[in-house]
Amino acid sequence: MNNTDPDLDLSEMKVTEYKLQSLVDISDKGELAQCLRLLSIYIALYKKSYGELPASSFEKILTTELIDTETATIFENGMLEAISILKMVLQAKTELKGITIN
Repeated sequence: MNNTDPDLDLSEMKVTEYKLQSLVDISDKGELAQCLRLLSIYIALYKKSYGELPASSFEKILTTELIDTETATIFENGMLEAISILKMVLQAKTELKGITIN
């Protein structure tokens, strides 16, 4: 996707992308794997409650050459979910640092 709608302001999405990248940069492989597992569970729960998303739902995102407001919102919402889950994983690790299991 190389083009954007000229009327679309992507500044908020860029901030969100920066926040996600910053969290990824401080995460190790295990933390990223845990985040992926939790996001996978999140998707599975969504599918259980609302059913499978049809392939046509992804078609626009995967084939479009123009980023419009709807597509940008989808990307930003996805990044916000990833940020939330990754923060939770990192926070859990921090809280468990002082615990010793004998």
